[in-house]
Amino acid sequence: MSAGFEASDPQQPAGQHPGTWYPPPGYGQHPGTWYPPPPGNGLLPPHPESDQPPAGIGTGAPAGYSPPGYSPPGYLPPGWSGNPTSPAPAPRHGTTATRRGGAAGGALAALFGLVKAFLAFGKFGFTALTMLVAIFLYAQFFGWAFGVGIVVIIFIHEMGHFLTSRAMGVPMSAPVFVPFLGAFTAAGRGFQSSRLTEAVIAVAGPVFGFLATLGVFLWGLSQAVPFAFALSYFGFFITLFNLIPLVPLDGGRVASAISKWFNLAGLAIFGVILVSQIAGSTDFNPFLLLIFVVGAYSVWGRFRASRLGNEAPPLPVAARVLIGISYIALVAASALLMSVSNHWLVTQGVIQQV
Repeated sequence: MSAGFEASDPQQPAGQHPGTWYPPPGYGQHPGTWYPPPPGNGLLPPHPESDQPPAGIGTGAPAGYSPPGYSPPGYLPPGWSGNPTSPAPAPRHGTTATRRGGAAGGALAALFGLVKAFLAFGKFGFTALTMLVAIFLYAQFFGWAFGVGIVVIIFIHEMGHFLTSRAMGVPMSAPVFVPFLGAFTAAGRGFQSSRLTEAVIAVAGPVFGFLATLGVFLWGLSQAVPFAFALSYFGFFITLFNLIPLVPLDGGRVASAISKWFNLAGLAIFGVILVSQIAGSTDFNPFLLLIFVVGAYSVWGRFRASRLGNEAPPLPVAARVLIGISYIALVAASALLMSVSNHWLVTQGVIQQV
């Protein structure tokens, strides 16, 4: 049963119906807000066809009151018509100045993208050009497939230097290919700040090249592909050649971190190679003479700096031992797999034993 005033209750206001609960005056109204007075005396009889109170009675707000945020009856937003079948208002596309500003921003973004792409191409654009020249020249002697394979292995070798130097915070240029010699990169400031840094960056190239060649070798081993064994033979040869302990070769920089006497041994090894080519029936490669001259100057400078006391302090013994073991292991693995590749090519009759 609803609580309310009884008809005989003297406190019951006049005009209210017994058994119906009526909110006290001011119920649900916010202080400081003006509300229009209800029509008549503010009391409406119950709806004859419903036991629910009419609007404005028992709801906490007088009739005609709209809570804040609600639109009054009949209100339509600007641009809307009362006809539900009327078409929606056309979208507004902004002013001419706004459209021009958006077009200018898009053009600037496109221009920035082109400049960025050009700079990226400019860094490796000359590398790509020298790669194409090297492929063309190698293809004249070994065929297109072998020429591409040679250049790819050399590129992976050089990227080993490039990525390792960047990881160690040493700037380095993109590779440049020199046909029938290989490729080279130019290291920036910090490359020779530490013998360990120089050795790690130097050995990264042969390691990357060895792993790339190892993949080709495993392909040939699993599929018995003569081309793969021929390319792997050449790839392991490149690794071995670069590991000769003579600057400017990678092996010379690695050996410098161990002892200057390794550089002297490298000079002797390279001298034997040079003499054998001159005395042999093979065509003489003038780049070998250039490497020998640069290596001899480097060894002389190393011993001179040691005599004058200008040589950098040596690495700890543990670091030199670790570098030496890694260097010897890489040399041994390259020589062994190069010999295996050559043996397979000979036994299959691809080449003749020299």
